[in-house]
Amino acid sequence: MMTIASFERPEEAHLLRMRLEAVGIPAFVQDEHFVQMDMLYSNAIGGVRLQVANADLESARTLLAEDRGIENDDSELQCPQCGWTGVERERFSRRLALCSLLLCGLPLLWIRSRWRCGRCLHTWKPTAASNP
Repeated sequence: MMTIASFERPEEAHLLRMRLEAVGIPAFVQDEHFVQMDMLYSNAIGGVRLQVANADLESARTLLAEDRGIENDDSELQCPQCGWTGVERERFSRRLALCSLLLCGLPLLWIRSRWRCGRCLHTWKPTAASNP
């Protein structure tokens, strides 16, 4: 058995194992239970290792080199400024709530519907295409 990849968490190793087994390459996840007992051991032992048989080593490496992962789904909402997909709906104005808290001692919530990026904190109004 030869190690073709190592991961910090067992879940990541199992995702690649399933990808390899989907094309007919048997794979084995090594040290997953040891890391699950104490996650701090992951770096000490070299992480969770994904291993394949020596006969399947070249085909597994070829698959990993050619695999581009999951294709980008354009229907998913993205930030118009940075392109990140981790956006969330902002239902209340945070600035107005903070100002009312400072002035009145009570946060007043003004309802508005805007999208907010989790990475660059950019906010924008929803359009017909981005409003589910």
